[in-house]
Amino acid sequence: MTTIYKDGEFVEETWTRAEAETGAAVDGNLLVSQALFLEDAEDYVGREDLTAVLVEAGDDVEQIVPYLDKLAFVAVDFPSFADGRGFSAARILREHVGYEGDIRASGKYILDQVPLARRCGVSSFEISKPEVLKALKAGEWPEVTKYLQPVGTVDEIPVGTRPWARRSFRDVAVAAE
Repeated sequence: MTTIYKDGEFVEETWTRAEAETGAAVDGNLLVSQALFLEDAEDYVGREDLTAVLVEAGDDVEQIVPYLDKLAFVAVDFPSFADGRGFSAARILREHVGYEGDIRASGKYILDQVPLARRCGVSSFEISKPEVLKALKAGEWPEVTKYLQPVGTVDEIPVGTRPWARRSFRDVAVAAE
């Protein structure tokens, strides 16, 4: 069982990770790496149970575009908190490809990255670090309201004279009437 955080709620899910030896011949919901998925994509999407793809750092996420409507979700791997390729993969899926399904963060991200991942299009989080689970259960949310890189998934307004500086609409104070 894996703890998933989505829309402020915690759920437990069971997904079996596909191995090269077993391929698609596994009962139950299957999470398969993009490289393995692309070797036999039709076998994976033709299964009775759900299939999801794990996009690992360095994968070209656009290769799975023809199969997105047949997947339960797309997981994006964060191999370390210092590796930003998961953010890029999520943005490509949301902004360039127009994927509207669930994008799940997986791996070694830290709590401070959760709001930034949401901003880039991630909609659920596989919780593997106990400190992240504890903080989210306690209601901690390290919101960042000023950004230096605009994204297409969030409404933002420019800040000052720097066109790249943005702030969230949540950061705008409401005037007293």
